[in-house]
Amino acid sequence: MRFTSAMANWAAAQTAAKILMAALIGESVAVVALSYALIRVDRTVVMMSPDGGREDTVSQSAANRPYLEAWAFHLSTTFGNVTPDTVTFIKDRIGPILCPAIYTDAMLALSEQAATITRERVAISFEPRSVLFEDATGKVFVNGQAVNRAVMGTENRYQRTFEFVIRVSNYRVEVCGLRSYEGGPRTEQVLEQMKQREKSASPVKG
Repeated sequence: MRFTSAMANWAAAQTAAKILMAALIGESVAVVALSYALIRVDRTVVMMSPDGGREDTVSQSAANRPYLEAWAFHLSTTFGNVTPDTVTFIKDRIGPILCPAIYTDAMLALSEQAATITRERVAISFEPRSVLFEDATGKVFVNGQAVNRAVMGTENRYQRTFEFVIRVSNYRVEVCGLRSYEGGPRTEQVLEQMKQREKSASPVKG
């Protein structure tokens, strides 16, 4: 009788142990799956703008429009306000956020600009007046008033536009397109108009 009871208790214990083991395995699988999901999830970070007037959102590979516009504004004031004493510092600060595709050309252009500014002792200033985001291309245009001041005090004032393509990779901002030119923003519509004017101005071949 005692033997039978002991065997029954042993069998019950074995069954309970199997159930417990299965539960532990199931929990382990669930933990691994959850950890994998957390690693792969694209979290969105919400940040307040510097003036506290809005919320900017940044994910692993994207950001909202105001965030990109704010970066373009910051970059335009960085590139647009250069003196012989700051040009090397600016060049070193900008390099790490340039996309590999444009890094060499951009750094070469910055080096040439640095040499010109240092040689001619020219100070460049820029006052942004407007920021335009183009949905079709993802470009951000910052337009404003530029002033070149020479050592002798002479000034050259003109309208200037900075054109940026700004991406987000692993929550990190990358500048993948960078242009600067006189005049207003060259949006897709403006470029098409310029192309049409060039066609109209071209002589007709007989």
